[in-house]
Amino acid sequence: MNKGLKYGLLIFGIVIITVVGFIGFGLYSMEIEDHYGDYQTIYYKSKNSDIIVNEETSEFGIVGKNWKRLNVRTKEKDSTDLYTFSSKASYYSNIKVYRPKTEIEKIKRMNFSDIQKLIAENKIELILEHQNE
Repeated sequence: MNKGLKYGLLIFGIVIITVVGFIGFGLYSMEIEDHYGDYQTIYYKSKNSDIIVNEETSEFGIVGKNWKRLNVRTKEKDSTDLYTFSSKASYYSNIKVYRPKTEIEKIKRMNFSDIQKLIAENKIELILEHQNE
């Protein structure tokens, strides 16, 4: 094979890999958008061990995130999907995401009034406030 053909095949291979990568990323983004809809900003901005608060139901949980789903660990349930947690009372729930500055083990044993105290004392940082319109 001559040098020109080798470079042509190399460039063609790189272009194919790039196109397949963009298609894969598009399908991944579409999966997140289809599953979470208006809650996708919460999915993208939250991290593992964040505290998520549903103001409508006075519930809170700890975020557990993987590459495809965001699960919320509450006192009642070990794992609930973000969409289920957010839309318990109604679709228009007020959801707030906080980043803790203390250990998660302490937070697991707290109740909602303790979380409100942490918010008032600025011991957890507000990352996102989401209200569907």
